[in-house]
Amino acid sequence: MPKASARIQIEFRSRRQTRAIADALRPEATHPAGEKAHATIVTRGNQLTVRLEARDSTTLRAIMNSYLRMLAATVNVLRELENT
Repeated sequence: MPKASARIQIEFRSRRQTRAIADALRPEATHPAGEKAHATIVTRGNQLTVRLEARDSTTLRAIMNSYLRMLAATVNVLRELENT
């Protein structure tokens, strides 16, 4: 049973952008590297929610950092694509 949890909630400009970012994150959530943590990706309109659960705070911090980095990278790629 998870002892640590967190939720990352971000609102984007469009549903299309939200879905693109969720689709980029979903493979990692669907096929996690280990059993220490679990992630759930949910979209609602323009809002993206990433729910994270881990067996301890150290693992939670690691998975949270990973998802925040993936989010930032995906947003940066989408921004570059919009500017081309």
